Amino acid sequence: MTQNYQNIIKILKDLNIEFEQIEHEVSKSCDDSKRFRDEKWLVWLWSKNIIFHAKWNFYLVVTHWDKQIKARNFKREFWSKDIRFSSQDEITPLLWATIWSIPPFGFDNSTIKIFVDKEIFESEYFIFNPSVPTKSIRIKSTDLRKIYENLENEIKYFIQEEDAFEIVDN
Repeated sequence: MTQNYQNIIKILKDLNIEFEQIEHEVSKSCDDSKRFRDEKWLVWLWSKNIIFHAKWNFYLVVTHWDKQIKARNFKREFWSKDIRFSSQDEITPLLWATIWSIPPFGFDNSTIKIFVDKEIFESEYFIFNPSVPTKSIRIKSTDLRKIYENLENEIKYFIQEEDAFEIVDN
């Protein structure tokens, strides 16, 4: 898990991206994370990163902490109607992360397709967990796009609003 953290810091430094590290207690749920943010008056956009499993493939969906992602919206993109959340037993060897600290990038697995919610870029800042349960990193949301442009992973962007869903261009 510290390898992901080291990879993330290296990516940020290599791309000359300014970032801030935030120390906090372990958050094992979105509610725990929200409580911490509210106590510290941290009003920036926090991430929720979900790993889905479909037809022997894994997909990372990056969105914001309070958005409900509907797996059925990804059926066409995943070429499967049988989509499920990945288990901790699958995530550990895949990303070397825990379910509550999946990073939006920085893992050593370029075969995972990444689907990014375009709504993220409407906020000035994006905060994510770098696979260390007691740390979060804050970057400008626009810098997240720069990071994704420099990854080997296939990146797709999506818009999900209520019942509407669409894969869109960068």
